Amino acid sequence: MMIEFLFWTACITLVYVYLLFPVLVRLFASRFGTIVSEADLPLSVSIIVTAYNEEKGILAKLENLLALDYPTHLMDVIVASDASSDATDQLVLNCGSDRVQLLRIEGRNGKTSCQNAAAAIARGEILVFTDATTRLDAGALRALVRRFYSADVGCVAGRLMYVSRTENATGQGGEAYWDYEIKLRMAESALGSLVGVSGCLYAVRRNAYRPINPGLISDFVISMKMREQSLRTVLAANAVCYEDTLNRGAQEMSMRVRVAIRSINALFCEKRFLNPWRYGLFAWQLWSHKLLRYASPFLWLIALGANFALLSRNPLYVALFVGQIAVILAGIVGFALQSRLAKLGILSRPYYLLLTNIASFLAALRYAKGERMVTWKPLR
Repeated sequence: MMIEFLFWTACITLVYVYLLFPVLVRLFASRFGTIVSEADLPLSVSIIVTAYNEEKGILAKLENLLALDYPTHLMDVIVASDASSDATDQLVLNCGSDRVQLLRIEGRNGKTSCQNAAAAIARGEILVFTDATTRLDAGALRALVRRFYSADVGCVAGRLMYVSRTENATGQGGEAYWDYEIKLRMAESALGSLVGVSGCLYAVRRNAYRPINPGLISDFVISMKMREQSLRTVLAANAVCYEDTLNRGAQEMSMRVRVAIRSINALFCEKRFLNPWRYGLFAWQLWSHKLLRYASPFLWLIALGANFALLSRNPLYVALFVGQIAVILAGIVGFALQSRLAKLGILSRPYYLLLTNIASFLAALRYAKGERMVTWKPLR
């Protein structure tokens, strides 16, 4: 009976995390959600770009930002260089625009520390954070700022869209995963507040920005900082930005592990937000969207082990075990073929499901060993 209890608890929790929770969020959003008022606002904006050794693309990034559809006298750019050792700093200094400022931070302190430093000197009423590898749609900045018409909005997330430069299975898997994630975030935004944003593009009221622990992942913790002030974090679906997908499973795995380690660290350090009696729906979303998602590989292992122990009990358990093994084998075959094939067909989803669960598993183990991964290196 105990083994059956473990099996069904693990299975039901996995179904809840990946299927039932998104359905519930959309259902609650349609019934109880609130519309975010918006209007064109004459607010000054400081765009903060954190960069480390981005000489290959920093000028293209600045060109993209300076061409945005926003009043030039209301926008400036701060490039926070995390002790770059290549030509990044020099290229920024010589970019030819007095609206661009270089802030060099010595000591290789990581992205969050650089963002804190840039926010401290920024003059804009709205702080916009974006990555050096991200391309913004011309109207993205205006779309972000419009959402701040609602006084209860403290942070606005942009909508990231992945672009595959070449046909590859990993990129297509990433696109499919992100499409699922965006639909969930749109529902969470309508329901009340996001529990995290994409670090590629998001905006914060300067008077609501609070310095974040340099060891934590800023694009996750920022929503907690807003919730602490009774402010919402919402999604601007028309504030579109673009990132090239990673081409290989090893690169995607590395990125997923790094993000997961930092997110797990944030959940432990800011665990007070998991208290549903104090933070209500926000805590429920954190449990369902983040904590249980990162626990899913362990739930899967429990389900697999318990299923194996129950094989002699009932033909149903045999069928379920065969189904689990089939998904795992499909994912393994996808791993083996992803570097050789542009498309995996029906193997693409089990491949990417397996990749994300392995990444969460490795991240949890490495976190338990003391790894925190504060700094980063460009992968693209």
